[in-house]
Amino acid sequence: MSILPRSLVGRTALTVAVTLLAFLVIALGTSVYFIEMPMAKRSAVDFAALIVSSANALHDLPEDQRSAFRERLLIDNGLIVADQQPALDEKTFDLPYYIFFRRALARRIGSDAKIVESTSGPLIWVDVPVEDKLVRLGFDRRRVGTSPYTVLILAGIAGAFLTWLVGILEVRRVRRPLEQLSAAAHRVGRGEIPSALPEDGPEEIAQLARAFNAMAADLQELSENRTVIVAGVSHDLRTPMTRMGIAIEMLEGKADPELVADIRRDLTVMNDLISQFLDFSRGIEDTRPSEIDLRGLIDGKASDLRREKIEVSVTGCDGPCPFYADPFALERLLDNLLENAAHHGGRKPIDIDLRCDDDAVAISIADRGPGIPADQVETVFRPFKRLDSARGGKASGSGLGLAIARQLALRHAWTIDLLPRDGGGTVARVGLPLSNRR
Repeated sequence: MSILPRSLVGRTALTVAVTLLAFLVIALGTSVYFIEMPMAKRSAVDFAALIVSSANALHDLPEDQRSAFRERLLIDNGLIVADQQPALDEKTFDLPYYIFFRRALARRIGSDAKIVESTSGPLIWVDVPVEDKLVRLGFDRRRVGTSPYTVLILAGIAGAFLTWLVGILEVRRVRRPLEQLSAAAHRVGRGEIPSALPEDGPEEIAQLARAFNAMAADLQELSENRTVIVAGVSHDLRTPMTRMGIAIEMLEGKADPELVADIRRDLTVMNDLISQFLDFSRGIEDTRPSEIDLRGLIDGKASDLRREKIEVSVTGCDGPCPFYADPFALERLLDNLLENAAHHGGRKPIDIDLRCDDDAVAISIADRGPGIPADQVETVFRPFKRLDSARGGKASGSGLGLAIARQLALRHAWTIDLLPRDGGGTVARVGLPLSNRR
């Protein structure tokens, strides 16, 4: 499993962060080696000279002048002269400055210098041999400044923060047009044609925006051409169908009643097919959203089915279930799903369940047909695809009912799932957004 971010934004941020951090490490290393270290060496040499010269001067002064000299050392140089010289625990300092300081002292006094840390406070003591005596001088460890390690740690933290900040700003610059492109692509997936994207910013992003805008324009033209063609064909078909309808009316009482009824039924089916073709080609135009009582809507659909001699049961929410949506779109979706359930269920009883609570708003339509194979569930949503052989029915219909239902669902952020039903059959489950609950 890769540890790298999967998104372009994440990888861009990581690349920027690693690059800046590497630059920071190189810059700090170079600064320490070529600037800080030489300065620390010079400072250590100067401070060692001050320590040794102060110890020699203190030793050479008469006793009556030493008190004043000690005060001057404290005030001017921050050096403390120890009155007593008890043994101190040896402590090894591995910081670069103290290494340089010890070496500078050793060169001046001719032997290894003893540098120890006081346990009673932040003092560093230095024993300087002068002839046959030791002069012990102390200084605040802050006198020599912050340790290089502390500087490096603080610089690293500051650098990491700066790297993160620059990475965030750079990613935001790239992320904004990508989010616009993603939103526009989702609109295209719902059958909509989005407005043109801005074609500015980085050249790669601008090229992508231009390509997308060109694609959207082509889709718009294709959709318009498809609508015009389908509308024209539908108009040309309906003209002779109208004449056939008039001819059937004239045949009433003169021809076989059963034959007349069959012809009239076929004409009705043809008109329905033409309407479905037109709806699909137009992408089902939106109407103004309004408040709908889902329970009342489902009860009305159930009554329509019962008039067609199909047994229907309605369960779930007993009272009103207000919902804000496009009424035409929702009715058309339910009509297509119920028609599909009645047709492929062999007109067997249909069970409708409405869930309308704080957790979900969903409508389930269950039939008793042969069901849909798991590997064919997505196929039935494609235009002109029918699984009549799998579902036990004869080839009829346009194969557009579920395609139109999916198209409507995508446009309004609804979901449709086709699930197997226990005991045989299919459950069509429509999920509705809770945000539209009223």
